[in-house]
Amino acid sequence: MRTGIVSALVVALAATVTIPVQAHTSLFYAGANGKLNGKFVCLVESNYGNAPVKDLESTDLRCRSKKSPLPTDSVKKCPVPAGETLTVQWQHIHNSVTIPVMSASHVGPCTFYMAPLESAGDGPVWIKIYEKGWDKDKKKWCNNEIIDNDGKFDVTIPKNIPDGDYLIRTEMIALHQANKVGGAQLYPNCVVITVTGGTGSTFPSGSEIPGIYQPKDPGILYDRGDDPTTYKIPGPNVFEANDSSSNTTSSTSAKVTTTKQITTPNDKSSTPSNEESKQPSGASACVKRRNLKYRRSRRSERNVV
Repeated sequence: MRTGIVSALVVALAATVTIPVQAHTSLFYAGANGKLNGKFVCLVESNYGNAPVKDLESTDLRCRSKKSPLPTDSVKKCPVPAGETLTVQWQHIHNSVTIPVMSASHVGPCTFYMAPLESAGDGPVWIKIYEKGWDKDKKKWCNNEIIDNDGKFDVTIPKNIPDGDYLIRTEMIALHQANKVGGAQLYPNCVVITVTGGTGSTFPSGSEIPGIYQPKDPGILYDRGDDPTTYKIPGPNVFEANDSSSNTTSSTSAKVTTTKQITTPNDKSSTPSNEESKQPSGASACVKRRNLKYRRSRRSERNVV
């Protein structure tokens, strides 16, 4: 009888207390340019412990908080100048020794989003400011890079945004069980910052959360046994964080910009002469020489009995 009572109490306690889950993670620290503040300073309260969010249609996906609106009124704002870095640090549990950050088996990408604080994260207000998946040079996932760096990571705050208060949504996505629908584990947390020195006049429109991920997106439904170099990070494109007041978005791949030379009627140095224009370019001349050698070689082969 006594054993049954004890068991019932244990079950009841487990239902009301968030117990840290083995191998999972949560954000504990934030600061600017490598200098971290105290535990939970500038962080939006999360009542998930270190457990992930798996419901892609839940508003909990914003900051891993079940409270709506987000409890930001009493949160201290960390000052981070535009164009400089926000530093954050994840841990498995506070000062964990056995698993400092998260199990290395939880491979996957990291992403950072940004939204005006006054929006409370509601509506099409989130822009992606950073993402990283598989690093082909380091041969390492972003999650594992964070784990190997004691949970610390830096991200640059865009320069071309207005001054003001913002939510920064940090996120690690674990793909170790993502080979089935609903298997991806998402670990979002939010930091409240104040930005100064921005060159933008208006904050660009963005995406809604929830809404950035779908259950069958290639980066959400993924077999970690696949070639990681083909992995596609889910979500919108990364905001183009250039040093200007224009607010534009671009794809996450590197862009090559070709600048056309502007000439004036009196600028003879930039205009080829008729004689120069008749000459083949270096590349064309090389191709012609190779083709001539090839034809001569083929004629020689045909003469061999």
